Amino acid sequence: MPSSALARGFYHIPSLPGHVVGIWPQERRAFYVNLVFGFSFFVVLMGAVGENLYGVLYISNLVTALEAFCPGTTKAVCVLKMTIFFVHNREWHSLVQRLRKMMWAADDAADQHMLAQLSKTANKLALLLLVSGSLTNTAFNLQPLVMHAYRRWYGLPRNVDLPFNIILPDFSTKQPMFPFTYALLTSSGFCTVCVFSSVDGFFLCSYLYICGVFRLVQHNIRSIFVGLHDGESIEFYSPSVNALIQGRLKVIIERHNAIIDLCTDLTRQFTVIVLMHFLSAAFVLCTTILDIMLNSASLSGLTYICYSVAALTQLFIYCYGGNHVSESSAAVADTLYDIEWYKCDVKTRKMILMILRRAQRAKTIAVPFFTPSLPAFSSILSTTGSYITLLKTFL
Repeated sequence: MPSSALARGFYHIPSLPGHVVGIWPQERRAFYVNLVFGFSFFVVLMGAVGENLYGVLYISNLVTALEAFCPGTTKAVCVLKMTIFFVHNREWHSLVQRLRKMMWAADDAADQHMLAQLSKTANKLALLLLVSGSLTNTAFNLQPLVMHAYRRWYGLPRNVDLPFNIILPDFSTKQPMFPFTYALLTSSGFCTVCVFSSVDGFFLCSYLYICGVFRLVQHNIRSIFVGLHDGESIEFYSPSVNALIQGRLKVIIERHNAIIDLCTDLTRQFTVIVLMHFLSAAFVLCTTILDIMLNSASLSGLTYICYSVAALTQLFIYCYGGNHVSESSAAVADTLYDIEWYKCDVKTRKMILMILRRAQRAKTIAVPFFTPSLPAFSSILSTTGSYITLLKTFL
């Protein structure tokens, strides 16, 4: 049985916003969950279409267009994430259950503590993303209200300001529909935050948990050779000891193969999400940083500072998770080098070689054009800097 800390922290933070917008993987989806998803999907789609359309129509004013494209791009990617999680709900649920079974198999206290620490790290990063996204959405929604209060206090002409630059029917921005429209756009931003906090947090937790079960395999390999000769110096293991090692290695081979298969299935499900996220990451970071530079003396500057933190956290989550899986899968091979394989017979050595050959091909989250890793994170930041330099020449 898992420790209470491990059971309590299993997808703890990502599951909260996921349930709010109705995308969290479940074996059976209740009718009200589908209703919640339908509403969330509608408001996020409305924001994605309206804000990107606004940016296209007002492209002549680059500053205004960028302020629309920035949240509009994020919402467009979130529409994709919601669709994939909804359509493949049962597949996602199956992957979660397979991963749970692997983690729950750890019966050693030290192993459970290690898994709990990885879960804690994943939940902390997911919480940072949720908080930074929530602050960004709050800033977007409060800014028009603050500006309205400012104009009213100083007797200035009042404007019809909405939380986001968006194309909407004329009647929706006039009384009595204006408060309803404002609330709808507020919910659009809120649902967007919930979607990327849940999906991106799900990604990070899943791959850090896989990193943990790879470490369990390393621990199991080391434990096979503990106490086999009670400290005595021997040149080769006896046939009975080799038979014992072979029996334990068979279990490890099955577990190692199961982990690799799970990682492959999870990567297949995330391929489109990771690809679209990476394709849009440099653009979103570029536009947010430019918006900070262009609005440094206004409330918008503070809004886009929060936005930049959220965008950087999103990108870091994917690269951090991918980097950890790659390193932990390759570390299985290093562990096999360190054991006393040279004292085993030919059959046992072949079994060890079988694991070694698979482990030497480090498991990566490969998608077209990208492999999420910390070097990729650095490369995207560098590309963002180049985009900013280019766009500044047009301002």
